[in-house]
Amino acid sequence: LNVDDSVLSAYADIYSEFNMSNLRTREGFRESTVPLQMTLITYEHNSPGAYKISFFSPGNYAYSEIGQDLFGLIVPQFELHTHNTYELYLVRSGTLSQRIESHRHIYPEGSCFLLNRNVRHNEEYSSSFSVVGLSISEELLHDIISEEFSDEYLSDILWDEDTDLMRFLDAEFNEIPDGRKTFIDFIPVDNGQRDRVCENIFEEIAQIMLDPQPGYLFLIKSKVCRLLSCLSNKEAYTTQPTELGTAAESKVFSRITKELENGHGRVSRNELERKLHYSGNYLNRISHKYTGMNLTEYANSIAMRYAASMLVSSDLTISEIAEKLSFSNRRYFYNEFQKAYGCTPKQYRNEHR
Repeated sequence: LNVDDSVLSAYADIYSEFNMSNLRTREGFRESTVPLQMTLITYEHNSPGAYKISFFSPGNYAYSEIGQDLFGLIVPQFELHTHNTYELYLVRSGTLSQRIESHRHIYPEGSCFLLNRNVRHNEEYSSSFSVVGLSISEELLHDIISEEFSDEYLSDILWDEDTDLMRFLDAEFNEIPDGRKTFIDFIPVDNGQRDRVCENIFEEIAQIMLDPQPGYLFLIKSKVCRLLSCLSNKEAYTTQPTELGTAAESKVFSRITKELENGHGRVSRNELERKLHYSGNYLNRISHKYTGMNLTEYANSIAMRYAASMLVSSDLTISEIAEKLSFSNRRYFYNEFQKAYGCTPKQYRNEHR
């Protein structure tokens, strides 16, 4: 995570039920070893107890609450990431801004989205929200939709095969994904009344996992099957499937990001050309495709993230921070920071410290 021990300690409580030896690796956060794990996140913007998060799987539970000041230190370190599971999220309240690869997606209360294992994503903390998510293993999801178990779960009649969700699942398990990045948005149909069926099923799954009894896994699979059936209801949800980029492009973009982050965003286009052995025009196109920004804008956004972190966590003057990030033009540094955060570096420091 590229953060010091004082910030890492904030994660200790959150992951107290998990393998602490992996605390310093992304794999410790992103890799699940259980068939199903539920995550509940509540964020209250500008509130003292800003960030609350719970993780639970059958027989395991972990909870942590992080105040606004400490959370302000952690947020700049958050990165786009993938999981080794399928991720299904429901927005319980508020509005969630979710960065999915190159775009920001706005999800209102009651909406859902399902990501496959190749899609990079991360929550943004610009407004208050509460979300619940399911991390579903490939094996569990395959069991539910496979012909072998269709009689047990009636999954062959629970949802119409002529739906975006079934086409998504069919492509995942009957085609060679080869790095395909796909996800589906489920937006509630505006009929004047919110349908809470899916939210109730999430609650039922949580109760099973918090108090597992003999046969609990069969019950969990049946609940997930019902959840997928509800999301396939065309009268309740409008679906929007999306496929992004290619595996080769994604690999190039990952290399661009790694080089820029290693250089705190202060890496020129010529340097990237030399290190990655691609033309600047091609790298620029990849950057724009995945971020909506050209290389210079993307590099500056990363530099401003580091600047924001130093403003909060160090006693360096603003001029020293600009110099540390190799900005010789202080006005340019100020303009870029204000463009990124909507305030001056001094205002940012005063607000977050």
